[in-house]
Amino acid sequence: MSALIIGSGSNLDKDIFVLENLNIEYVICADGGLEKAEKLELIPNIIIGDLDSVNKLVLKKYLDMNIELIKYPSEKNYTDMELAIEHAIEKGFKNIILIGATGSRLDHTIANVMLIEKYYKKGIHIQVIDNNNLVQIVVNSIEIINKKDYFVSIVPITDSIEVVSLIGFKYPLNKVNVKRGSTLCVSNQIINEKGTIILGKGAGLVFISKD
Repeated sequence: MSALIIGSGSNLDKDIFVLENLNIEYVICADGGLEKAEKLELIPNIIIGDLDSVNKLVLKKYLDMNIELIKYPSEKNYTDMELAIEHAIEKGFKNIILIGATGSRLDHTIANVMLIEKYYKKGIHIQVIDNNNLVQIVVNSIEIINKKDYFVSIVPITDSIEVVSLIGFKYPLNKVNVKRGSTLCVSNQIINEKGTIILGKGAGLVFISKD
C-alpha cells in the first residue's frame, strides 16, 4: 500500500489517475494540493503546509469535515512537499506517490524529482506522476509494461551507470558504461509487451513519458 501526496503543481487528469490503478491507503494534501484532491474526488486524511496557496473556501469545506490540519509557518526550511513526505514516513509508508509535483515552476519540479534520490537512500520508494510522465528510480533492475506512444529515458544520478542490458527496447544496450550528464539513454521505446532495464552498478532516474 502507498501514501499519495498531492501538491500544488499541475493538475492530474482524473482518467489518468484511474488508469494508473494506484493502490492508495493514505492521502496527504500539501497546501494547494487540496483543490486537486477535490477535482479527483478524494478525501484527504490530512492537510499539511503553510496554506499560502490553498483556496480558503475549499479549505473550510474540508476542515468542516474534521480533516486533520498541520499548519507550518511560511518561513521554514523545507517545502510543503517534503514536509508531507516526512509525515508519510512517520506513518510507516515506504511507498509514496507524488502528484501535483511538477508544473511551471522548474525549480519546484526539479527539487521534487530529486527527492526520489534523497529518500531512496533512506529506503523509501517515491514515484512522481503527472499527465505526461512517471518518474522513479532504478537500481539493479526494473520491468516496465509497454504503453502506447510512451518513451523511456534513463538519466544517471550517480557518476556513471553500467547498463548490463536493455531487453525489449528499440535501442538495446549491453554492458555499456553511461556517465552522468550523458544523453545516450534518452528517448528509447519498448517494442515488446514489456521492457527490462538491468544495471550492474549505479542508479538512474527512469522517465516514462509521452509528448
